[in-house]
Amino acid sequence: MASGLLMAVLFLMAIPATMADSANARIMQETGEQPSHENNTFYLWGQSSGTPCWGHFNNTDDGSANDGYAETTQGNGKMEVEWTCRMDPQLKEDFALEVDAQIQVHLMIDIAGNWENGQGNCQSDCENLNISLMKGGLEVAKYEYTAMTSGENEITITFPVNETLEVWDDATDNPALRVRMVLYASSGLGCGFFFNCDAEFRMYFSGQEEAQYNGTVTFPILNETASEDILGTGDEGGSDDAKGMPGFGIFAAASAIGIATIAAGRTSREE
Repeated sequence: MASGLLMAVLFLMAIPATMADSANARIMQETGEQPSHENNTFYLWGQSSGTPCWGHFNNTDDGSANDGYAETTQGNGKMEVEWTCRMDPQLKEDFALEVDAQIQVHLMIDIAGNWENGQGNCQSDCENLNISLMKGGLEVAKYEYTAMTSGENEITITFPVNETLEVWDDATDNPALRVRMVLYASSGLGCGFFFNCDAEFRMYFSGQEEAQYNGTVTFPILNETASEDILGTGDEGGSDDAKGMPGFGIFAAASAIGIATIAAGRTSREE
């Protein structure tokens, strides 16, 4: 009986080893994509169409567009661009920012067409580039960039951290950056024949060889000691990751069987 129970223990313990390794790899990857005091840059990624567009706190992403940017063009009429890069994977832990510090946004955007009202085909329905910082579905900061020119524009803006931006709750405040612009294709003699008059909008993602092309948002995240004073966090009840890890229940069952095996052997010897 003791031998049979021991074999069962060994069999059960062999199963979760691989599962635990896989779970650990997943947890390590997702941890690297989560924000921290040392890991505070939100890198932008996405598909070539701009939808979907996402971001996380890791400077690599195998699923992002091969060309490294999203682009949309339109040969005539009004073109509306609105892309929202939401954090993926979802935020897993609360974090806090340093009040009166700056959230820094860096983008490289290439445009063509008309976007200033009163010029070209824009009457009153064009919009400058608007950059919004999101907490979940809530817009908490917005910047209208009025210095765009045709061609490439390296954009660096800041959002001051106030009380609204200080605390980010993992349940409701998944970070996101939204860009919006409304343009018209140009029109005139030679358009479509001698000249390209399309409305064009291109935004570069992270992972570029030249640093000025990387799309990023840098957060002034407080370290654990400073954030505990604000968030009131503490390690209570053990690690949720460990408890939720695949194979945790099997390990517990194997331990129980092992204890039973030892007890059975001791009883047999005493008899």
